[in-house]
Amino acid sequence: MILVFAPFPALERVAMTERFVSGEPQKPVRVSTFAGGPGLRCASVVRLLGGEALVVGFAGGRIGELLADALDKQDIPHVLTRTVSETRGSFLLLDRETGVVTLIPENAPAVTDGESTKLLASLGRHLASASYVIVTGDDDSGLLTAAITDAKDAHVPAVADLKGLSLATGLKVGGVFLLRVSHKSLQKYLERSLIHDSAIVRAANDLRAAHEIAHIVVTLGEDGAILVSENGATRVHAPVVSHFNPTGGGQALVGAMTTRLTENGGDMVDALCWGCAAASVNVTYDEPGYATPAEVRILLPRTTAIPVQVR
Repeated sequence: MILVFAPFPALERVAMTERFVSGEPQKPVRVSTFAGGPGLRCASVVRLLGGEALVVGFAGGRIGELLADALDKQDIPHVLTRTVSETRGSFLLLDRETGVVTLIPENAPAVTDGESTKLLASLGRHLASASYVIVTGDDDSGLLTAAITDAKDAHVPAVADLKGLSLATGLKVGGVFLLRVSHKSLQKYLERSLIHDSAIVRAANDLRAAHEIAHIVVTLGEDGAILVSENGATRVHAPVVSHFNPTGGGQALVGAMTTRLTENGGDMVDALCWGCAAASVNVTYDEPGYATPAEVRILLPRTTAIPVQVR
């Protein structure tokens, strides 16, 4: 079972317009609602690709009830800790021709110390049954780093998909099995540009050594990703598709990689190829965090892996 720690999920509404014109009233062609936020996008891909997942997170108020209903409809098993604060929402506006117009995520709601303690206790009860724990997002609550610490203590491999403050604090905890970080987030954290593959690999290896990280994946948008491990570095080129909605692409990659790792005995390059193919499927859909096995298999032959020669 893949345990997904998603403390602050969101009820995502996605509206598609025929043609977006700034300043004019918009009549959507369709409006869809999904259980979302970074963690639930990962869990959705795990389930779509045939993996077993369990989501642990907060839910509060009427929006929390709607979120639980959406999780049921998406066939995502979940254990939700109730909060006094209302679950947040997120709104994504798409243009049929050009894709993403804007994403408006609400801020994470405030939670009490007691609610946080209950959530971490819930996580702890399920760690023994987990093959991996996915921890994803960016928040200043300290819950993500607490989850990484608990996973380490339970000897469960942690897959950390982090950025911003959570990246900085997560690195201080260290010891994760797999860290996924975007190229942009890595440059922001290091406060310097990483223009060439060699520079990215050197920076990733420095982080691996300093923070006891087994594997780092640096994602490069439509250009694929670079895997850096003790056995070297590999550049995976993603298949070329029509980029419509890249929202959730990183989480699609993480969900697909982790699912594949439960099947292939730990072949990281193979898992990253699956992840890049799933991310490419994701960008062609309205729903953030969507990829089917059939579509991933179609794109896999067009996903190539090449060793990186560090200069």
